[in-house]
Amino acid sequence: MKKIINLNGIWNFKAQAGVSEIKVPSNWYLQGHDFAGKTEYTREFNIKKAKDKRYKIVFKGVDYFASVYINGKFAGSHEGYFQKFSFDITDILNNGSNKVAVAVDSPKEPAEKWPDKKYLIKGIFNHHDARPGSWSKKYGQDKNTGGIWNEVYIEESENIEISTVKITPYLKDDGVWNTGSEITVISRLAGPVKASLTKAIKPHTFKGAPVTIKREIVIYPGENKIQVHADLKNPRLWWTWDFGKPDMYEFSYSVTAENGLKDTYSDISGIKELKKAADNCWYLNGRRIFLRGSNIIPTQWLSEYTKDKIEKDVRLMKEANFNTIRVHAHVNREEFYRELDRQGIMVWQDFALQWSYETTPEFMENASSQIKDMINLHYNRPCIAVWCCHNEPSVNAKQLDPVLYRKAREEDAVRYIEQSSDFKQHPYQGWYFDDNFINASSTIEGLKETFIITEYGAQALPCVETMKKMEKIAAAGMWPPDFEAWEYHDFQFKTNFDIARLEKDTTLEEFIESSQLYQARLLKEQTETFRLMRYKNLNGLLQFMFCECWPSITWAVVDYYRNPKKGYFALKQAMQPVLPGYRLFTTRIAQGDDVGFGQLWSMVFVINDTPAVLKNTALNISITGPDNKTCFSGTKKLPDIMADSLARPFEGVPDIANNSFKAADNDKPGNYTMRLTLKDAKGKTLGTNSYGYEIVGSHKRKK
Repeated sequence: MKKIINLNGIWNFKAQAGVSEIKVPSNWYLQGHDFAGKTEYTREFNIKKAKDKRYKIVFKGVDYFASVYINGKFAGSHEGYFQKFSFDITDILNNGSNKVAVAVDSPKEPAEKWPDKKYLIKGIFNHHDARPGSWSKKYGQDKNTGGIWNEVYIEESENIEISTVKITPYLKDDGVWNTGSEITVISRLAGPVKASLTKAIKPHTFKGAPVTIKREIVIYPGENKIQVHADLKNPRLWWTWDFGKPDMYEFSYSVTAENGLKDTYSDISGIKELKKAADNCWYLNGRRIFLRGSNIIPTQWLSEYTKDKIEKDVRLMKEANFNTIRVHAHVNREEFYRELDRQGIMVWQDFALQWSYETTPEFMENASSQIKDMINLHYNRPCIAVWCCHNEPSVNAKQLDPVLYRKAREEDAVRYIEQSSDFKQHPYQGWYFDDNFINASSTIEGLKETFIITEYGAQALPCVETMKKMEKIAAAGMWPPDFEAWEYHDFQFKTNFDIARLEKDTTLEEFIESSQLYQARLLKEQTETFRLMRYKNLNGLLQFMFCECWPSITWAVVDYYRNPKKGYFALKQAMQPVLPGYRLFTTRIAQGDDVGFGQLWSMVFVINDTPAVLKNTALNISITGPDNKTCFSGTKKLPDIMADSLARPFEGVPDIANNSFKAADNDKPGNYTMRLTLKDAKGKTLGTNSYGYEIVGSHKRKK
């Protein structure tokens, strides 16, 4: 049985300014050390060393290079920021007082290599347009992420131990679910030994009887991989929250050798199958599903991504009607994925590669090893839907990415693997080009394949309070803008002034308001447009991006301090599983014109992404004028709306108030809001939507 000796706490830290104290776990930047390069962590600890036990030191995350010494003797070295790694220290560990030293190197990429020939596999953590300094060669690697950022402990174990378990549920041809398990048992004994292996599957989120399988095995010296299968009839499946409940089981394993040595292992996982079928659509447990969500880079410093922050983020995602989140060009901490498991949100998981890298054999071997680490680290998480090998590759895509794909497939034979998330999946209308962003749909309609849009959106400033917390902007003065300071905090001049066409001659508050309104309008219109293309060319939408990862100005709909922008609420509305809506011709009409078919709008639709038929529904349309008074309200019963469908519930033109909403004689020019509310027979609201338009001018009314 395993025993844990915690080494978290205060360590000595040797850096440029000399020796000081530092908290572990933590990124050193968060502890007041703003530099890149080499440092050393040391601390002393006491341990009562037991006879015939094995000891290893375990690190759950060190950024980036680590060399470990126990009592001055080398234990091992490691490269990579996200992996859990360990070294056997039994033979160099004292009974009593010990000293551990960890040499950590988190360098900047050399100027001649950055940004197109990088060699550090850190993804967004050393090169991204949402990092401090963005693409700047001068500032683009500021605010280093180095350090022992996750937990450290000594693990005491027997000479026989279960090191890892990979759980692979799949549906057999006879309709019975199989829960295959690959159990890795390590033996440090001199010869083979007989043992019994027990596997138990116990409901975790609901009540039920466990299923237990017992086998007799022989364990040989070294690494043993043992396959154990167990059938489950009619199990509770893991669903996304909008399709059902994310039910899970506790999978427990124990091995007991005839010499009395014993070890156990357990994990909480779910039974789920996600497939991309022959029709190019995605099926979750046999039900077709459309993916709705965003991208996340929660923070630059994973040590600060606490349980409370994770839970808040996932709650905001769920409230925004996301059933999928893309972990963008990095690998996050384990607690994040487990919360997504619990809440029923799927993950498109990127490997930590962002743009271009070296093409040397050494780098390709290193990348191949680390992508296997990523898959094995999170293999048992039911939330994982897709592995993606590379984000926006360019220079070395043909050499590197096929190799990574093959390595990923070796580790996971079940899940879908995307070789890369490329620019064809990223319609940038309204963001980097083409202010007529509705035209983004035409670029997708021309494609023969069906795919998921993994990036779309636009930049928007956060609130004034957040802007005041931006170091360089505050130092330069809040207004008028010092654009060099703003660009350090990721503001993009061209996209805001040439594409969004924001006005410079205004106040900071007005500038923030107009930028957020632009983002909100774009997200609403693009999201609705793309959702109307469901299953024709698109299987899903992942907006870029959910939250800002440092105090900055980005495409996020939630700022670094988790204050939602207007874009968040627009996305929340447009991502509803049940969405009633209009296709609008224009947002401006003349006073006296009909607010109706052919004048303001061309189509009424209801998107139903749920697996339920919507019966006995009614659609209410109301219009509120500039005085906040309702100037029109009408309700029409709808025919049944099929599950997983795009419905146009009216043949031709809907007969609501003779298809036209005439303004009253005393209505005024100004801004109007048209609201749609879809309710069931009991009056429960199934979906809402709203559209703004303006009545301008005045002309003689027609009789």
